[in-house]
Amino acid sequence: MKAQKISERFVQNLLLAMPNWNSRLVRPFRESLNREMSLETYYCLETLKMCGVVTMSELAAQLKVPKQQVTKLIDKLCVHGFVERVYNKEDRRSIWIRLTPDAIKYLDEYYLKNKAFIQMLEERLTEEELQKLNGAVEVLGELLPKLK
Repeated sequence: MKAQKISERFVQNLLLAMPNWNSRLVRPFRESLNREMSLETYYCLETLKMCGVVTMSELAAQLKVPKQQVTKLIDKLCVHGFVERVYNKEDRRSIWIRLTPDAIKYLDEYYLKNKAFIQMLEERLTEEELQKLNGAVEVLGELLPKLK
């Protein structure tokens, strides 16, 4: 019998892990957002916080979504006063996006008031298990960008 390739074993393990990933990590994290915002909005705000000032194209690339989808999201965030467009004086077509001080304050306070997800992790996993899980996610963060 032919030995199974590592890549084939990975796909099997991924298919087995995805239901638990979704039900044990994604869903509880989404619920910790208290329906105040979507995961996509949260990712967008955190990405902008990390990047500082970016163009729409750069933000779309960071979020791995079409530019049109980012434009709609940024429009909504502008209405709520969380994002502002900064026009480039040298190139009218170039628009930079950045968080407002209100958005930064909101994100900082939001993190402090919504610790349910972190508390759930700490209640259900030992320190050693949390370290293993964190290590696994760090490895995913390192390797997934290579799958472009």
